[in-house]
Amino acid sequence: MNREKCQATSCKPRSLLQGLEAVASRLAIPVRYERGEMRGGLCRLHGRLQIIINAALTEEEKSEILAESLGGTDLETVFVPPRVREWLEQVRHRRSRGGEESA
Repeated sequence: MNREKCQATSCKPRSLLQGLEAVASRLAIPVRYERGEMRGGLCRLHGRLQIIINAALTEEEKSEILAESLGGTDLETVFVPPRVREWLEQVRHRRSRGGEESA
């Protein structure tokens, strides 16, 4: 597969997750993986934004939570790799349709 043509859905989940974590880092938003009875998401703790994600989730689920969380931030000020931007758009589109999955 040509790397330049890598679609977000066909990229390895770990690679996509690392790309999303890098975007969060560029925005100075820490990403924490914790155990617990939660899914995760963007929150404010002691006045600072953070993304907390359940460590037991799959890499794809973690990527989706990160994309949902980053979708609520200003991404115009940082570089977002094309495959990561594509994934952000896919997650945003799914959420706008009420989370429906196409069959």
